[in-house]
Amino acid sequence: MEVRKVKLDEIKSVLILIDEFNRKRVPWPDDASLEEIYSGINGGGGCVVGAFFGEALVGTCTINICPNLSWSGRPYAIIENVVVTSTERNRGIGKALLAFAKKYCQEYGCYKVALMTGSQKPETLHFYESAGFIGSKTGYQARFDA
Repeated sequence: MEVRKVKLDEIKSVLILIDEFNRKRVPWPDDASLEEIYSGINGGGGCVVGAFFGEALVGTCTINICPNLSWSGRPYAIIENVVVTSTERNRGIGKALLAFAKKYCQEYGCYKVALMTGSQKPETLHFYESAGFIGSKTGYQARFDA
C-alpha cells in the first residue's frame, strides 16, 4: 500500500469513495469546480491524501490548513472526509492515512490537527483513539443546507 497526495487526475476516485459515506448523495462538482477546489486545498497548504493498492484508491482523507493568530501564529489543521472503501476496512488503511496526515501537519508547523466524527459507534471512536486522537473537546457545528 502507498499513502500519498492525490493528483488532480485522480480526484474523481476520491469522490467515489466519499459517496460511500452513509449520507444522502449529492451531485459532484463540475470539472472546473473540482479543479478550483483541489487548487484551493493545495494552495492553502493542505492536500487530499490517498491510500492506493497499485492504481486502486482504497482510502482517503483531506487535510485543510487554517491560518491562526494564537500559538505564535502557528496554523492548525482539520482532517475531513476520512473514508476507507468498505471491502478494505480493518486492514490498517485508515490508521496509515491518519499517520500520514499527522506527520504532514507536524512538518507543516501546525500546533494541532483535529477531526470530528458524527459517529457514536464505539468501534469508530476506538479507531480514532487508537490512531492517536483524543476525544477531549466538544465539537459544535452549524450546517448550511447539508
